[in-house]
Amino acid sequence: MPVPESLPLLARIDAVTPAVNCYQPPVVWDRAEGFQVHDGYGNCWIDFTSTAVMTNSGHGHPRIREAIRGHAEQGLLAHFSFPAELRTRLAEKLVGIAPSTMDQVYLWTTGSETVECAFRLAREWGARISPAKTQLASLEGDYHGCTLAAHQLSGPTAQKDWNPDDPSHIHRLPFPMAPPVEGDDVEAWDNFVDREITATGVPGDDFAAVVVETLQGWGALELPLGYVQALRRWADKHHVLIVFDEIQTGFGRTGKLFAHEHYGVEADMICVGKGLTSSLPLAALLGRSEVLDLLPPGLVTSTHSGHPLSCAAALANLEVIEDEHLVEHAAEMESVVKKRLGELQERFPEIIGDFRGRGLMHAIYITDPQTGEASSSLARDLTWEIVRRGVMVFYTNRPTIKIVPPLVISEDALLDGIAGIEEALEGLDAQ
Repeated sequence: MPVPESLPLLARIDAVTPAVNCYQPPVVWDRAEGFQVHDGYGNCWIDFTSTAVMTNSGHGHPRIREAIRGHAEQGLLAHFSFPAELRTRLAEKLVGIAPSTMDQVYLWTTGSETVECAFRLAREWGARISPAKTQLASLEGDYHGCTLAAHQLSGPTAQKDWNPDDPSHIHRLPFPMAPPVEGDDVEAWDNFVDREITATGVPGDDFAAVVVETLQGWGALELPLGYVQALRRWADKHHVLIVFDEIQTGFGRTGKLFAHEHYGVEADMICVGKGLTSSLPLAALLGRSEVLDLLPPGLVTSTHSGHPLSCAAALANLEVIEDEHLVEHAAEMESVVKKRLGELQERFPEIIGDFRGRGLMHAIYITDPQTGEASSSLARDLTWEIVRRGVMVFYTNRPTIKIVPPLVISEDALLDGIAGIEEALEGLDAQ
């Protein structure tokens, strides 16, 4: 790896593409179907990436392809914000499957845009209650996108080297990696959340929203149930919106249609994308009309949001997820993945420090056998070794290997892919 015949094309890619986008294994994707990826040189991989956690209903599902093809032949390939029947059908479908508190949909193109929209709407909503109610919080380590506000909400701090603007209106709450409270002691969890909010130095009533990744994407990290429920109680007490970022986790990925359902709490806004179409660019912000309908017409628009081809793909994709029972399948495969990862951890305890996840969203935590410390460099080496063995994984830029196959994957293929990871670990262990 790379295939010798692909070197000229890889050189062309390198010449015209910024290095920031050239960090994945050098495999030239040519086509993909179901849970398999092919290059143009006769090689095939079991896909454990879902194209960055996107192709929930598999690569190029025939029903999605047919929906795109059928609409393209109609001729309406753009409609901006003019009324359109197809877009309305998608919005109605999303409201129909969303939690009962959601009654409106704001369509966008990318997940980052939905976070930006939620950010602005939350501050507009808060400011109408009180001029001081414009503060936001997110969790340390969450990732919400690469645009301005979305990036400020991501990572360890809101302050970014490239941006000198004052981000003092955005605060971080520590991610409760190790549960600080045992069990479901409601009072203890409430006290913990109160202490963490107080530590920001901002009165609770001055917060407009807290933005939360339902599972922290880089490591498939689930939040403690008691923590999320306490956060919801605190938000209700202080009239604060809870925004769940479901861009990676939505539409069945974790064994629920929306991952925040695992926590048994209501959302005020939900950001979705990726698995919404399993193909073309489309994202959406779901929420209550009292929040989503705050801005007057024309104040926030986007040329390509809710693009007709993407809407056609989304409607077909949602039908596939329902008709092929992919949410249920993801839930069933969770025990299969956890059993095998547990076996791998027992066999390679010096390399696999931990594993986390729900449904078909898992991550293996890689440690350096020499130091016992988390190792991003070893995770990158392992990524390449796994790909060499016919399993497509992607480099997370963190000390993890993610297992996020399309939800259409069979149990046999899932086990075969994990066997490829085991072979790669054997290779590293022998060095």
